[in-house]
Amino acid sequence: MGKVACANVLSDLYAMGVVQCDNMLLLLGIAKELSNTQRKVVIPMILEGFRDLAREAGVAINGGQTVVNPWMIIGGVATSVCSANEVIFPNQAVVGDKILLTKPLGTQVAVNLHQWYAAGYTFLGNCQRSHLR
Repeated sequence: MGKVACANVLSDLYAMGVVQCDNMLLLLGIAKELSNTQRKVVIPMILEGFRDLAREAGVAINGGQTVVNPWMIIGGVATSVCSANEVIFPNQAVVGDKILLTKPLGTQVAVNLHQWYAAGYTFLGNCQRSHLR
């Protein structure tokens, strides 16, 4: 979980062509329902994974925040100081540019719809469960 979170944080820079991360912060929300025993086992493993991938990427984690939360959250912030010509902005795409997809498009929307339907959200209107498969 920690490695995935770190990769997600860094991918925002990498997606725009920025390959050097100057500063990273780690954000951790510890689920309040975890027992002390669970916290002593789970939290170090998550932090180790995050730190391991940051180290592999050559990035130092320079701070962050930890809070007790209703659910588990791990993420962070990655920043880099660079000039505009070192960044690939999405609005600079031209016909013929290649796009590399690392996973299918639209999967998160499908997951969200399924969760919202299961939770009984009314804003789904006439959406049928069969539409979510």
